[in-house]
Amino acid sequence: MENCCESMVKYFMVLCNILFALAGLVLIGFGAYAQFEAKDYLNFLGDNYVNTPIFVIILGAVICAIALFGCCGAWHENKCLIYTYSAVLLIILIAQIGAGIAAFALKGDLKAEIVKNMNNGMKNYGAEGFEGVSTTWDLVQKELHCCGVETYGDWKNATTQFADGGVPDSCCKGGQVEGCGKAPVDKEKVFAEGCFSLFTDEFNSNLTIVGAVALGVAVGELIAIGFAFCLGKRVGRGGNYV
Repeated sequence: MENCCESMVKYFMVLCNILFALAGLVLIGFGAYAQFEAKDYLNFLGDNYVNTPIFVIILGAVICAIALFGCCGAWHENKCLIYTYSAVLLIILIAQIGAGIAAFALKGDLKAEIVKNMNNGMKNYGAEGFEGVSTTWDLVQKELHCCGVETYGDWKNATTQFADGGVPDSCCKGGQVEGCGKAPVDKEKVFAEGCFSLFTDEFNSNLTIVGAVALGVAVGELIAIGFAFCLGKRVGRGGNYV
């Protein structure tokens, strides 16, 4: 019966680490998508958050490497590998908890940062040297079907370019057609809702999914650490050393 339980611990550890490796690959894929496909949206998050996708990619790569390390240690029942794996995984778990607490604490600051960057972007819309923020505003307004920060009227006070009451062509409901946003604006033909609430809702929904995945991984890591210590003790009582 003891040998059966010991084998179950070993194979459960291997299974956990395969799942960790898959979770790491998912994080790498998510980070790569955010970096290359959704990078324009990051302009609204500010300089402190713009490298977040790179951090996610690095975290996914580290999890994959640690998972491989754990699989080797469990499969070969190598005491040194198992305890090293447990220690490193414990450090990663503590870092994840710290990052989660920091992210929750800074949530309010992030909203203020988004509003500030949106308003600054509006002031520089269409200006030479600010093509990136102009592209971001056009993309967000077309994709989220919104206009301005709180309402389409924000553009009138943001820049002299739209002082006459016009809006960017990306605010038009019929698609971004040149000249469709010129004054006088037909309220029925432009998006009336502001982008801030829609952007933050979209961001928070994605953040909730990432947080749920991270919580699941953290619980799995905690269980894996416990089983790793059990397996390490068993190896210390006379298991195999490779």
